[in-house]
Amino acid sequence: MTLNRWLIGVIGAVLMSGCIGSRSPAPSYHLLTARAQNKTLALDTSIGIGPVRVAPFLNRPNITTHAGGGALQFNDIERWGEPLEQGIQRVLLQNITILTGAETRNFPWRQSAIPQYAVRIDVTDLDKTADGNTALEVSWMLEDLKNSRVLKTQQQHLVAALNGSDIGALTNSYSDLFAQLAQQIVAALQQSLATQNP
Repeated sequence: MTLNRWLIGVIGAVLMSGCIGSRSPAPSYHLLTARAQNKTLALDTSIGIGPVRVAPFLNRPNITTHAGGGALQFNDIERWGEPLEQGIQRVLLQNITILTGAETRNFPWRQSAIPQYAVRIDVTDLDKTADGNTALEVSWMLEDLKNSRVLKTQQQHLVAALNGSDIGALTNSYSDLFAQLAQQIVAALQQSLATQNP
């Protein structure tokens, strides 16, 4: 009789844990995507992307947004499919490759494969805004590594439209922001090359 009661208790506990577990939806994973479409500058050179650094409160598996008054909202269900720093580095490399046709390399690179130019990125904020957009706060530096020169440093506030209220719309808008950033970097490189070769 005692054994039967024990078995009934174990089975009940297993069933209850299964019911409780089934109430929690499985996480959904998202990626930033490259949005550049047309080559704007044909470059026969190499461009390195990185290092990319992201503010620690953003650089976590959960997709993070501001909740007002200094509070943050961490989404337990909607998550990044890769570390955010790596995702930003990847889409910048893809966008810049499309825009320039240049050979691109991810940081860190081998000593024997140092690129001609490199872009360092610091993302200080990435969020949706109250006016129905998304915004990127970023500092970046464009360097001529072969000649040990800094070509440009820039702090920027970029804005993109947010077309929807779901996470897919949010990540698409974030992707648009990094496409804008790639265009800004390529424009700076183009200006620098024009100055060097009038």
